[in-house]
Amino acid sequence: DPMERKPYGRILPDPKAIESAVSLLSRSKRPVILAGGGIASSSAYKELLELAELLGSAVVTTMMGKGVFPENHPLYGWHTGSKGTSCGNKLTSSADVIIAVGCRFADETTSSYKHGVSFAIPPTELIHIDIDENEIGKNYPCKVGIVADAKSALAHIIEGIKSSPKTDRIHYTLEIQHLVNEWFESMREFREYNKTPTSISRMLKELREFLDDDAIVACSSGNTQAQILQEFPFYQPRTCLTTGGFSTMGFTVPASIGAKLAYPDKQVVGVLGDGDFMMTMQELTTAVQYNVPIVTIIANNMGWISIKDLQSAVYGADRVFATDFIKSDGNIYTPDFKMIGEAFGCFSQKVNNGDDIKPALRKAFDSGKPSLIEVIVERDLPFSGGKVAGWWDVPVPTYLRERREKYERERAEEKLS
Repeated sequence: DPMERKPYGRILPDPKAIESAVSLLSRSKRPVILAGGGIASSSAYKELLELAELLGSAVVTTMMGKGVFPENHPLYGWHTGSKGTSCGNKLTSSADVIIAVGCRFADETTSSYKHGVSFAIPPTELIHIDIDENEIGKNYPCKVGIVADAKSALAHIIEGIKSSPKTDRIHYTLEIQHLVNEWFESMREFREYNKTPTSISRMLKELREFLDDDAIVACSSGNTQAQILQEFPFYQPRTCLTTGGFSTMGFTVPASIGAKLAYPDKQVVGVLGDGDFMMTMQELTTAVQYNVPIVTIIANNMGWISIKDLQSAVYGADRVFATDFIKSDGNIYTPDFKMIGEAFGCFSQKVNNGDDIKPALRKAFDSGKPSLIEVIVERDLPFSGGKVAGWWDVPVPTYLRERREKYERERAEEKLS
């Protein structure tokens, strides 16, 4: 029996390293907890919340850490990195001490290591906790490295903090809330978009308002994934299913089926773009065959629009290439996804206005069947996607001289340990 050979217990931290971490955190003025996927792997949700509230620390998450901390909590500072938020980047780049738990400081989390955009290590002092010793100090120098299970390491740090002198961080807590409010105020015109077709931001806002707090939402890639990261709050652990930095297209539909099989009493929604959907739309057959009542929401922008937006931003709008779905006569092409859903046997609907999204969701869930909602969304900047808060190292060819010179200046600011 494989279970008889399975190891038990958790890797405990070194006591001296815990003492050093507690000392750094106790005297910090602007502490940030950077919570990665290791929090979920270790089920360290309770410890993360307790430590944040003891310290009055901001909690900022990586892509794989999304949902490990309640995202309506006043200490939550959202996300950092190239697909992050202005509040998350501000908090992590201005922190005096960062305690990173179960994360590897990947390219997207760090804004391609451009110093001062998402992180400024040093002068920020870093405490890095990871179960894999090779991750510690790999990309940034750390003041304290702790090889341990996240749950056990945080529990030991909590005990140390409880017996340490308290530091008043009320003004810092208020600043966290102010920065978050600023971020969402900057997104207001995206999230309250009233034109037809609607925006992805408006679609996500309507979806979050409709869903239960414990609903499971899956996403894969592109603007839908990035904007879920930036503006869609999760309130309970393990309710965000996403693919991580490689944006694996085709993940959403099968992931939604798996989630619904595991949690049949929860609402399960898959959110993805049209290009992503066409990678694995055949899996709707499985959902219908076994009557797995997932709801699939397709943000149909008729192209690889996240790539188009990136091309336009980096190379110029006149150098967009092979990202629009266009027929030989120059007209935009799209399949009729509502009809495709019906052909598979799904309950299917098509909407293009933000006011129609909640009624469509209600009908989808009331149907008790696998359901598809095709939402026609904006395909042109700026409302085709969200706001860019970080930086990403996207190479620029030398023949675009001015853009190349700017790129080289910015790239020179990348700093690895």
